[in-house]
Amino acid sequence: MDNILSWASGDGFIKRSLNYTTNEFLTELTDNEFEPNRDIDAIFSSHLEKRQTNTIDLLYSGGLDSELVLMFCIRNKIPVNAITMVIKVKGAILNVVDLYYSEKFCRENNIKQHLFHLDAEDIFHNEAYIDYLVPYQITDPHFASHFWLLEKCQNFPVIGGDWPWVHAHKVNKILSPFRIDVCCHDRFMADKNIPGISNMIGHSLESSCYFIKKHIDNYETGSDHYHTVPFLKYKMYQYDKPRIRSYGWETCPAQLLDLKNYKSILLERVGTIKNKIKWGNKIGDILQSNTNENSSFT
Repeated sequence: MDNILSWASGDGFIKRSLNYTTNEFLTELTDNEFEPNRDIDAIFSSHLEKRQTNTIDLLYSGGLDSELVLMFCIRNKIPVNAITMVIKVKGAILNVVDLYYSEKFCRENNIKQHLFHLDAEDIFHNEAYIDYLVPYQITDPHFASHFWLLEKCQNFPVIGGDWPWVHAHKVNKILSPFRIDVCCHDRFMADKNIPGISNMIGHSLESSCYFIKKHIDNYETGSDHYHTVPFLKYKMYQYDKPRIRSYGWETCPAQLLDLKNYKSILLERVGTIKNKIKWGNKIGDILQSNTNENSSFT
């Protein structure tokens, strides 16, 4: 139907659809077969089997998800470049914290890091963000910078991403769903003829189940303050210590760059999207829940 857009994500196990009439976005995680109990190196190696270039360009903010993929590349001697964005507003660098971690990691592990300087005023004041985001019904302005950075890649781009947002949380509660804002990188890449992986961690049902299990195991065994990101992820990924997280955008004063205003403009163009997620028996068994769908974060 013309009012419904459908597409597949990951290795095909994720089915997505957007109803333009009702502004409803649905993510369906379908069951397929995979070899049980493989380690993450074997899983990630399968994800990269069909890459078009030997070298991958990993979008590396300095966060734990992308760093997990970098460590996999180092262990398995996969050529990799770190593609990092420097966010500037009126000459001030916003993402200083993340840049510190990314530079340190690349230097200590002999990874080539490519820095791309984004003048936030150019992308927002010149309304380039509208051209990037409105076709994908995205209302979070900073996602325009992701698309901008993808266009800078010369090899096979990979985004660390996240596992599907179906988590056991506290007692008999499910956290979900995926928002459309974080689900359109693959559509953008396809439209721009950019081959790559838009979500390495959640690329397959196998990897998604692997990390959902990790989430549950580390949440249930940890003290309460460790259930939040990034404290939970530092335990999941077996880091020595937690890392303070800053995307940069949230540190910018409204007087310099009023992202709330740009979000309002996007909402006027796109409207509010209702998000819903469904999953199959394999994820349901991990969650130990009779629920197989959700449309809220509680």
